[in-house]
Amino acid sequence: MLDCHALNIVPGAVLVLGADGTVAAGSDGCSSPGVPIDSTEGKSRLRIWGFNSPTADSLAIIRLRSQDMINPIDGITITPGAASLALQYLDYTSIPYIKGTRSLNVGTNVGVVAGNGFLIDEVNQGECIAAKVGQGKDTAVGLTTFGAALAANTWGSQPWLAPNLPAGKYAILGAFVSAIANVGTLRFRHPSFKGNSPGFPVCNYELAMATTAQVAARDDLVQEAHGQQFIHLSEILGTPCCPVFTVGNAGTGLTIDMICAQAATPVVDVVVMKVD
Repeated sequence: MLDCHALNIVPGAVLVLGADGTVAAGSDGCSSPGVPIDSTEGKSRLRIWGFNSPTADSLAIIRLRSQDMINPIDGITITPGAASLALQYLDYTSIPYIKGTRSLNVGTNVGVVAGNGFLIDEVNQGECIAAKVGQGKDTAVGLTTFGAALAANTWGSQPWLAPNLPAGKYAILGAFVSAIANVGTLRFRHPSFKGNSPGFPVCNYELAMATTAQVAARDDLVQEAHGQQFIHLSEILGTPCCPVFTVGNAGTGLTIDMICAQAATPVVDVVVMKVD
């Protein structure tokens, strides 16, 4: 199962890398920045990492470093440059956690306003399936609007209420996200997930290509896989990524978390599939 956590990162100016990030506010769950929840050697494996920037600060340079990488000094350093319009970057990897922290450093154009980084680990806990596109038994119960606006770079939470959903086991296939300023990170929490918070970066589904799609990461996960993100990740990462949870008669027990670089009141359509 995937486990998603965020960092509050203050960038440097243009090609100057800023300081390491700190644990994002709003009940992120991590006690140390860049360290997975379970820091047992080999228990967690970094699979996705990246950064979300506010509209005024396009991404000029980003670097991931870890003592567990083959080159812990340079890590992975990517340079969109001074002409960049990108507000989001994501990359896939496979780095087993052994020791130390994974640090994200960023430089942005125009300003140096804080954004949020994301580190998504694969953890051998919880039940997941590798659903297929068009498999059937799927449902979307309608929009969930967050009850309060998110503060910038702070996790906000909203229960997923689906009063007409029959009791049983369901897998989350993905979500459609709107009413945010361009980009963000979405994750889910449920007792069935055994303390993990599976999630993924997103961009605003409703805005025109000339706005959100142009500044979001050049990756199908955010550009094309709306409502099917966990299906897409199962294919890309080669491991089942659709998290399975149990719905009872008293409610779903599912919570939606979201973090953005700018204040917003997200609207989310969650897509699930019955698995029993």
